[in-house]
Amino acid sequence: LGLPKSKIEYIPNGIPSEFFTLKKSGKEQNKIFFLGRVSPIKRLEVVIKAMPLIKDKNIIFEIAGPQEEEYTNYLKDLIKKEKLEKRVIFSPPVYDVEKKINKIDSARICILPSQSEGMPQVLIEYMARSKIVVASDNLGNADIIKDRKNGFLFKVDDYENLAEVLNMILSTDDKKLKVIRKNALDRVRDFEWSKVVLKIEKLI
Repeated sequence: LGLPKSKIEYIPNGIPSEFFTLKKSGKEQNKIFFLGRVSPIKRLEVVIKAMPLIKDKNIIFEIAGPQEEEYTNYLKDLIKKEKLEKRVIFSPPVYDVEKKINKIDSARICILPSQSEGMPQVLIEYMARSKIVVASDNLGNADIIKDRKNGFLFKVDDYENLAEVLNMILSTDDKKLKVIRKNALDRVRDFEWSKVVLKIEKLI
């Protein structure tokens, strides 16, 4: 529109302060976790197709969120075809903030394999809990994640590349992952609602 960049400011949605303040509950389970709508744009089949290629055969994939029936049935057929009935599980949606945080905390890896994202809210929620995050390299995700710095990216719809990334993470030393976890948290601190509101008030 011909506006100078100095006159443009992007103010994103925020996340509740509890994501930064609540203490972690319990140990991480050996699982990959997705939180969000179970719909075609989320490309959950990419994770399911990657599961047989993961060297750790004990790791599970948990999908939690409101389900679109037709797509969910497609995923269940794929799970059956890949013989992953014991390794891929569905959980109901989680809306309560504390329960959502507990779910995120329980995972070893949190994932967002979407075809596209605008403002990937759940990705920020993952990172606020210092999680190891894996996401497809669409524009929305790549704007938040710097590959191997504060999380990990894989090529959109490429389940073989995803499996490579997951195997690399699972074989990486905990000390190196600890640095990535810290960078993830640092990257999203400004998304806390109390800080976002200050920007909105200043603009008004």
